[in-house]
Amino acid sequence: MATRRTRATSRDSELKAMLESRRREIASELSSRIRDARARSASERDWSDEHDSAESDPQADIDLALMQMKSEILTRIDAALRRLAEKTYGNCLECAAPISKERLHALPFAVRCTACEKAREATAERRQLPDQRRAFGVHDADTRA
Repeated sequence: MATRRTRATSRDSELKAMLESRRREIASELSSRIRDARARSASERDWSDEHDSAESDPQADIDLALMQMKSEILTRIDAALRRLAEKTYGNCLECAAPISKERLHALPFAVRCTACEKAREATAERRQLPDQRRAFGVHDADTRA
């Protein structure tokens, strides 16, 4: 019993270190992107004052999308750290089986094991197909012929 507890504590410590490391890495990237965007924005404002251009900057749009994505990842990692503190991290929300260490390293905020995630995606895909067909005006009667 003590060995099982020691393994669980060791696993939790390793996962916490991994999550915190990933969090620091992403937070640093996000801060850097924000600094770069602010600097670029200031220089572009100076340029547009001189040239009075109303064109959209595609790079700025990409940067904003990347910053939003990084911010969402930070939110998910924070939630994973809370689950770790509550002793619910690393177990599948669907079947309660441990999520593989490889999956957690690749996707540290994973909430489902690979099998349950695949099943969820397959269900979502089956639900999406009829919606897509309706959106394109394809009806069941059209495909039976």
